[in-house]
Amino acid sequence: MAMATNNNGVRGHNGRIAELRESIHRAFPAETYTGKITRYDEELDDPELDEEKDLYEALKGRKWTDVPKEFLQNQPDGYVLLADEAFRAFIAAWLMCALENIDADHDVRNFLVYAFSPKHDMVPDTTDFALHRIRNLNLEQRDTLRSVLLEIGERAPDSYLKRLASEAVALIDMLD
Repeated sequence: MAMATNNNGVRGHNGRIAELRESIHRAFPAETYTGKITRYDEELDDPELDEEKDLYEALKGRKWTDVPKEFLQNQPDGYVLLADEAFRAFIAAWLMCALENIDADHDVRNFLVYAFSPKHDMVPDTTDFALHRIRNLNLEQRDTLRSVLLEIGERAPDSYLKRLASEAVALIDMLD
């Protein structure tokens, strides 16, 4: 992906963010989604499934571009509960939200980096789930996710988030 340059030929942060946003729009078409939202769509009356119910009500019949930022901020890791097709249809909303105020601490950004980084030291190890989600994306979408994670890693306010972003990029690279 070509990056914007300033008069000195140096890529500007604002130009890179604008190009990442354009890349997200190209890779993830904004189409109305009417398929399955979560694997529990048929059981949403269960009070244990409040988060899934919120996702269902917020996303069913919408485009990713219609999802309110406030919803994403209240569900910073909601995409982990989505069915595979819904994940492909809506992850772009979380990617765009993660690019907001890129130099500030941000729950959506933190959860995004965490969700796609390997977790071999956790019980249970969720690395396979991250790999499944990455494989669920087409090559252009993977490249876009990778570019967003690279930018986050470069701009992250702390070394832990930088490391996780780098590990997430390495996980994506492992598949290519």
